[in-house]
Amino acid sequence: MKEKEEFLREVNRAYAEGDEKWFMDHITDDICWVIVGEKDIGGKSEFKEVLEQMKEMPALNIEVENIYVTNTHGIVEGVVISRNRLGQKKHYGFCDIYKFAEGKDLRISTITSYVIDISRHLQYRESC
Repeated sequence: MKEKEEFLREVNRAYAEGDEKWFMDHITDDICWVIVGEKDIGGKSEFKEVLEQMKEMPALNIEVENIYVTNTHGIVEGVVISRNRLGQKKHYGFCDIYKFAEGKDLRISTITSYVIDISRHLQYRESC
């Protein structure tokens, strides 16, 4: 299980750094990413497009608070700090649920992401 936990930490590192190549090497061709309440992304080409769009507003920091792992799934909870289109610092609480692809190599076949703006909560307020 330690290997899967480290893998999920690497997922968040790749996201924070915009490491598109790492993602392309560690997802299945038919990847399905559901960002609940926002959009559904299907397949590697669509996934790559979304990663490129995210580069426009890169994460300043990702604080991973918890990682839970089973044989087939991993869950990561934390806070992403980024800037919106107006340059304001924003805090987003997230919970990502990953389904690992079958096989000996660790790859992701499905991601379900829950994301909520928590910037207005007192502990996250900052002057911009």
